[in-house]
Formats: sequence, structure tokens, C-alpha cells
Amino acid sequence: MTGLLHIPVGLDLAAVAVGALAGALTATGRARADRIDVIGVAVIALATGLGGSILRDCVLGQTPAALRSDSYLLTALLAAGIGTTFAHLLIRISMLIALLDAGALGLYLVLGITKAQLAGVSAGAAVLVGIVACTGGGVVRDLLLGDPVALVRIGSWYVTAALGAAGVFLLCRPHTNLTTATIVTVTAAFALRAAALRWAWLSPAAGRRPPRRVSGRR
Repeated sequence: MTGLLHIPVGLDLAAVAVGALAGALTATGRARADRIDVIGVAVIALATGLGGSILRDCVLGQTPAALRSDSYLLTALLAAGIGTTFAHLLIRISMLIALLDAGALGLYLVLGITKAQLAGVSAGAAVLVGIVACTGGGVVRDLLLGDPVALVRIGSWYVTAALGAAGVFLLCRPHTNLTTATIVTVTAAFALRAAALRWAWLSPAAGRRPPRRVSGRR
């Protein structure tokens, strides 16, 4: 594809590694309680690291990039091995992993939007593809672990940060080159996600609150 993001493949692989590492840490931390074996940890790590990009490419009717090069699979497996082996140490830097994941959020978002636009879809559909790309891995991870899907629960602004960053990208892209728009978008996604983590911003609950009972006592 001509005009695709001018981003080194290493950054794409780094995003895969961060996702796989986070998945491995999550699964290893619950391995004893949920009886997850080593293969299970590897599967969850692979799903978290590669799920979003595979879903994105499938939605666009393309052969997933993760299936065209062994480097994606090897990177995810290496990250899974590191996460499993050193979980007792890495669990102490979970905030760092969350911040790195925030950077990957913006990168996968831009990759998804740009690939979708190059495929000829509308701006709204392109944003939807970008959201699939940056959240798909987490959804698959939650399903494999039997957890409520965090994407649709009250949480710390993951999708909100992605939507805000998508708006930034669509506003910047017509007025600047793709590289600059990418940097600005990744920075915006990182800042929104990091701020949500720092100050514990939560998305609002849906539905009405139940009416308060009126006590019969006076």
C-alpha cells in the first residue's frame, strides 16, 4: 500500500510486545487461582498482543499482517515468555506497562484508521476500524479469562481516549503530513489515557439510578 504510515516496523512490533506482555502478566497473576497452565498463558498473551491487528485486517478483507511475517508471532511469544518468567518482578511496574499500553493505543488507532481510509471506507467507518484495532486484543483476553468485557464496563477512559485521539487525527490529517499527524495522535491518546489512570477518571454509568426508598419513620 502506497502512502501507508511512515512508522518503523519496530514500533509496530513494540506495540505487539507490550500487548502480549500485559496479557502474560494478567494470566500469570491469576494462574494459580484460575488453574491456567503455561500454554494458557501463551495463548492469552498472543491473543492480547495480536488480536486487535488481526481483527482489523479481517474487517478490511486483508490477510492479517501477523500472518504474513513470523516476526509478529515470535515477538509476541518472546514477550509472553518474559512475562511468565519474570512476572514476580514485572508486576511491580504494572503502571509502566499501562503507560506503554497507552502509547500502543494511539499507534494502533492511527494504523487502523489509515489502513481503513486507504481501503476506501468513510471517515466514521475508519474510526470504527481504528477502535477495533486498539481494543480488540483486550476484548479477546477478557473472553478467554471469563471476565466481563472491560470495553463495555465502567472503566478508566480507554475507549474515550481512543475516540478523542481519533478526532485529533481526523482534524490534523488534512493540514499536515501523515508522520506529524501520527505523532500528535499518539501523544493525545497517551496523554488522555495517562491522565485517566493518574486521576482515576471513570466513564459514567448508564441507566437511571433506582429511586430512593422513603422511610416510614418520622
